[in-house]
Amino acid sequence: MCFSARFALEVLGPANCVEGGTYAPGFSSSRCYPAPAMKRLTALGVVAVLAIFFAFSHLSGQSRDTKVVFVRSQTAILAHPAGAQVDELKQQAQTEVDGLVASLRELDAKLAAGNELTAEENERYQALVTSINAVQDRYAQEIDAAARPAIEAVNGILADLAEENGYTIIMDADKARELDLVVYADPDLDITQMVVDRLNAQ
Repeated sequence: MCFSARFALEVLGPANCVEGGTYAPGFSSSRCYPAPAMKRLTALGVVAVLAIFFAFSHLSGQSRDTKVVFVRSQTAILAHPAGAQVDELKQQAQTEVDGLVASLRELDAKLAAGNELTAEENERYQALVTSINAVQDRYAQEIDAAARPAIEAVNGILADLAEENGYTIIMDADKARELDLVVYADPDLDITQMVVDRLNAQ
């Protein structure tokens, strides 16, 4: 199993939002900002479920035993030397977005009190939303680049462990939990510490 560059972006956290939009992932705001992120997440969930279904179906038709294990992706990434930079970028993003969100909340409070926004306030509101989206995009790209060495290292270790131990499927525990793909898994199936140990030994 190989994680793509998108694997790094999960460091920011999942987007959870009603009203059909999304908010700055991993940040403290509960405000829903219009964006297609939830649709992408739903599509990702469907793809993940189908991929797992076909993988099990394919393996069940063979004599080879199916051996499934899990890895906590974010723990593995942050254990790599590049993880420190990823974590630092995450904290910078948190601080920057929190400031923008605080300004939005002031305007939200006015709306919640039954007051209408002035034309100037409406313009400011839209500018803040645009700024939040721009900050997210910028940090997503920076985190993506910073985490790439860690992703490549983790991918290599997972490939080695799969070959050595006969793993047929390695699932991302973080993504499985986020999408409710697994109801129960034996803790002994978690190979994260094995990955971390090999990262530390490199």
